[in-house]
Amino acid sequence: MPDQPLANILVVDDSEAICKALRDVLTMSGYAVRTAPSGERALQILETAQMDLIISDLKMSGMSGIQLLKKVKEKTPSLPFVILTGFGDMDSVIEAMHCGVADYLKKPFSVNEVLKVTARELKRSRQVHATMAVIATPAPAEKPPHVFIFPTQDVERIDCVLSELRAQTTAESVLLIEAAGYVISAKGILNETDLPSLAALVVASRATNSQLASLLGESGAFALHYLEGQRVAVYTAGLGVGLFLVVVVPRTVKQGAVWVYTKKATSEIEKMVAGATGQAGVGAPAAAGKPALDASTLRTEMATQLDNLFSEQTVSAGTELADSVQTLTFEEALARGLLGNIKLDE
Repeated sequence: MPDQPLANILVVDDSEAICKALRDVLTMSGYAVRTAPSGERALQILETAQMDLIISDLKMSGMSGIQLLKKVKEKTPSLPFVILTGFGDMDSVIEAMHCGVADYLKKPFSVNEVLKVTARELKRSRQVHATMAVIATPAPAEKPPHVFIFPTQDVERIDCVLSELRAQTTAESVLLIEAAGYVISAKGILNETDLPSLAALVVASRATNSQLASLLGESGAFALHYLEGQRVAVYTAGLGVGLFLVVVVPRTVKQGAVWVYTKKATSEIEKMVAGATGQAGVGAPAAAGKPALDASTLRTEMATQLDNLFSEQTVSAGTELADSVQTLTFEEALARGLLGNIKLDE
């Protein structure tokens, strides 16, 4: 009897070449793949076949990828949906994120990127289903408890916020991490095996940030932190106590734009934090017996390990933007709706 496939995947694209390329890549990795040349044909397949993931082109003749997405979400809201998009379609990508897209792949895509995004979204989908199907059991004594436990609805909203932030900043990866070392949500092409190491390094880096702020007479840790390397730049932002947003972007992306969109995303996530109380409560110390992270050891290894994660050397650029940074003007930010409901005195 042949081995059971890892998952059933439906690829939808009006390009036969792209359908074949994705089918070959995914089939060789152990997935069962069906293809459809249009959104209409995809809906017919879904009537008789159960799929674990859909990968669809955004722009197709006839039914568009967003139209297909909306129809799929009406019947199976939890089915993960990944879109394929060409250069210059970021506005459509952001619209798709609001409609429930899990993540996106840019054309031309690499084999590694396809496999990483596919594996991560399937894993996340299984975790959501497992949480809904069984009563959660206490974590093992040797493992620190979650400080933040978000309802499923908020987790889905956080995924949407991170996907939108990734599209707005053209980030390689965007992550939400809690101080206990857990990755609450991750979007992008970072290896799953790298996530625990990255989470630990971010927590250690923020601990150093807090100590530096204290020595300089600050009442709390610096809200924003920035690392610049040869290929990428890493931004981290603190959300209250114990939550950190991490954005990994190409070094050429303007810092000002990243900060504006990152602060907008943190504002949206902070609205959900109040209801995410865990065993220790929001912002409260971890439960007794929780093993402490060895921050001093992690700090000495931080540069080397980040080099391994991102294939480069990283250099801290401090928390203030350089004078040469091109940022959005107040009028531009206001016009884009990034400053909320601020009203100017007349």
